[in-house]
Amino acid sequence: MNADISFLKDCIDLHIHVGPDYIPRYGDSIKLGTDASYVGMKAIVIKQHLASTVSSAYLATKVVQNTLVFGGIALNEPTGGLNSRSVIATAKSGGKMIWLPTVDAEYAIKKAKKGHWIKHYVNSSAFGCERKGINILNKEGELKSEAKDILKICKEYDIILGSGHISPEESIALAKESASIGYKKLEITHPNAWLEDFTIRVMKELTDLGATLTLSYGACSTHTGRQDIREIVSIIKEIGARHCCLITDYGQTVNASPVEGYRVFCQHLLNYCISNEDLNLMTRVNPSRLLGID
Repeated sequence: MNADISFLKDCIDLHIHVGPDYIPRYGDSIKLGTDASYVGMKAIVIKQHLASTVSSAYLATKVVQNTLVFGGIALNEPTGGLNSRSVIATAKSGGKMIWLPTVDAEYAIKKAKKGHWIKHYVNSSAFGCERKGINILNKEGELKSEAKDILKICKEYDIILGSGHISPEESIALAKESASIGYKKLEITHPNAWLEDFTIRVMKELTDLGATLTLSYGACSTHTGRQDIREIVSIIKEIGARHCCLITDYGQTVNASPVEGYRVFCQHLLNYCISNEDLNLMTRVNPSRLLGID
């Protein structure tokens, strides 16, 4: 089977970087929404590391026909860090996604210092300023009260909480708390980008606790991890498509359009015998459930 443009009908991409941003991006919210609408995608979620995307998403949805554009906020230092007010404001204004710290996460900063490709985003977003890095665990290794509050708010407003760029240890603690309060929309953001730490054992523990994995095609790009697509295939087969969503994590000017990236991602997976049924789960059913749309 070929994943041509028609294959993208009703698909959802939960992770696209949008401009204008502090680095060049492929397009603004209207461009991204228009591209997605042209191929019949049901929805996209747009992201920035240092600012809310809710207003941009709202505007795009007003302009673009037949495709929903959603926004959210990443809880890095410029947006307030682990700040409950930022989360509530985002939810009340229509945001669908909260990401825990990404470029300001302690884990990501440590990985950058060790030479991981995430250094491009971590270093370019600091602007020469000092930062200690945000960890959602306290010194005793327990989930901070601020993180628990954010989790409760996401449950109350029925929106997605993404792990951002936090560590496996932080993610597991978060997933345990999520399970304990009956929260069903915890997303583990592109664990395939850190397979040296997010092992199959870790991912199984996270999904057993009810979390959903978003698997990123961006990690396969030449300017980042150059990951072999077969590693993503192995994750899907080991973990199960029912626990996964596909994302591009595109929006960079060095990549193709997010729509084309999504199509090629699906084509690669088909080539490695991921079934159409499993692709339907990961591109339509699971993301629709997380976003709460029919």
